[in-house]
Amino acid sequence: MDVSQGLRDKWQEQVPEEQLHYDLISQRIAALGIAVNGRPVSLSLWESLAQCQSGREFCIKICSAEERGLQAGLRLIRHLESEESPDQETIAVFQKIVADEVAHVALASDYFDWEPNS
Repeated sequence: MDVSQGLRDKWQEQVPEEQLHYDLISQRIAALGIAVNGRPVSLSLWESLAQCQSGREFCIKICSAEERGLQAGLRLIRHLESEESPDQETIAVFQKIVADEVAHVALASDYFDWEPNS
């Protein structure tokens, strides 16, 4: 792939964080008693990433997805905080994820001068 070793290293550093995000969400969903087995999973992001022709394109697509997740997390946090009895455990999960996503999104800016919504 046509990206620097520094960017590759940054992506490798994100793997445990992404696994943690999955674990935090899965554990919270289970604690809330919500069944997720059998729910459809979209492969559209995976398929679009597999079609990338350059490291730059891959980085920007993945960072765009991270930005969408970051914004969705912020909206969820605001919604939960506005409830009469806010779900503090779920809020804490998404605050952690949002904090990590900021650095993930920044990679496209750091390496390719990309900014969200550009």
